[in-house]
Amino acid sequence: MTKFRKLGRPAAHRVSMLRTMVSQLVKHERIETTVAKAKEVRRLADNMVQLGKDGSLHAARRAAAFVRGDDVLHKLFTELAYRYKDRVGGYTRLLRTRIRMGDAAPMAYIEFVDRENELREAKSPNPQPPQRTPLDPWARSRASQQWAGPKENANSGSEN
Repeated sequence: MTKFRKLGRPAAHRVSMLRTMVSQLVKHERIETTVAKAKEVRRLADNMVQLGKDGSLHAARRAAAFVRGDDVLHKLFTELAYRYKDRVGGYTRLLRTRIRMGDAAPMAYIEFVDRENELREAKSPNPQPPQRTPLDPWARSRASQQWAGPKENANSGSEN
């Protein structure tokens, strides 16, 4: 069973609020909300972008059943699907901003990555470490050569 935040609301209100927030995120590409809501919106927004990348009729109908507005649906299946065609996941970014006056709720921006006017640049993929040459298990290590004296033969100690 999938775990999710209840956000202190009945199920119908929670689903309606999250649908609206995902639609507004797709439309404006950045919204400010509480951290808990942003974490839930991130899950659903990444799922919607994944449906947009799929591009099938079934995916379009599933997305249309969730997001609000034909303009949002069109943007999902054209602009966002093209922008993230090479990205495997992680389409959104969550940036904590401030503490809200009145109830002291932690606020955050949630935005799509790889867009103009983003608050923080996307991290470049980690470079591959240089290839190491395989070690010879029979060779003496540098440490043993440095600290151990020269190896003496058993015959050289006693000459008769």
